[in-house]
Amino acid sequence: MPAERSAPAQPTGRFQPPDVRRRQILDATAALLLDDGHEALTISKVAARAGVAKGTVYLYFDSKQQLLAALQAEMWDRMLQQPTTLLEQPGLTWTERLDGLVAAWIAAEQDHHELYHRLFHEPGGSTEEPMTAARDLLVTLLTQGHAAGEFDVPDPELTADFLTHAYTGPCHHTRTDTDITTAVQALFRRVVAARPPTQPH
Repeated sequence: MPAERSAPAQPTGRFQPPDVRRRQILDATAALLLDDGHEALTISKVAARAGVAKGTVYLYFDSKQQLLAALQAEMWDRMLQQPTTLLEQPGLTWTERLDGLVAAWIAAEQDHHELYHRLFHEPGGSTEEPMTAARDLLVTLLTQGHAAGEFDVPDPELTADFLTHAYTGPCHHTRTDTDITTAVQALFRRVVAARPPTQPH
């Protein structure tokens, strides 16, 4: 009987698949950004940290700005991907969708707290943070939840502005090993006067 084939080993050495190499470069960029900040970040340092030639970095990213933009785009995905999926998922109450949005926001910011700060709140970072798109997503959720009669939100735009700014306080001032998700979810539900999911209409 022939021996069972083992799972293929992850590539090592100089030759890596493009997605693996790109990930190495972005991870090196994030690590350097956390260590030294924007001003000290250079393509040469990224290459050295990733263990590749400087020219290899340029195969994937034209500039330091493109490296930072790629990290920012990943943070956008963490902020928006799960809430967008919940918004489109049938069978959920609007309160459950709102709870899911809050949980995703807090996880994205607390799990990557320092990197988020470096990318969006320091000189050299983006002037437009993920909260811009997150706020628009929240407006949609509040508008549809109000139309369904589950929320009492006559002005979704104003309410979304209030909630997106109010939520950042606990995230910035709470230790990252403290789970504030349930408490912030409860605050959001109170602001929108959410009906309990089990309450009959």
